[in-house]
Amino acid sequence: VLVWGARTLDGNSNEWRYISVRRFFNMVEESVMKATERFVFEPNDANTWIKVKSMIENFLVLQWRAGALMGAKAEEAFFVKVGLGETMTADDVLNGKMIVEIGMAVVRPAEFIILRFSHKMLES
Repeated sequence: VLVWGARTLDGNSNEWRYISVRRFFNMVEESVMKATERFVFEPNDANTWIKVKSMIENFLVLQWRAGALMGAKAEEAFFVKVGLGETMTADDVLNGKMIVEIGMAVVRPAEFIILRFSHKMLES
């Protein structure tokens, strides 16, 4: 049972209309930020990006299986992007900035709300 009655004051926004959606995003953001902090001392390269992406995808698969994300397939429920040409420029990489973009379908399948964050990494 999922209660959709509690609404935020942002009633005109389809993304943040419900408190449960906002709270879920807050939980994911906090969890992912804490879990990826351990990578800040690693080189800002493709190997690190693959590790970060895999870890976040595994976490989101668990959330999807628990029913927190909508979609018949994981691809309809979320996506994770990180890497040169996807979320970062060569300048970002040289300055030690790792940018991660996560899209999650909390209300409807394939209608993603985007969460974007960055970490300051070792400079390349």
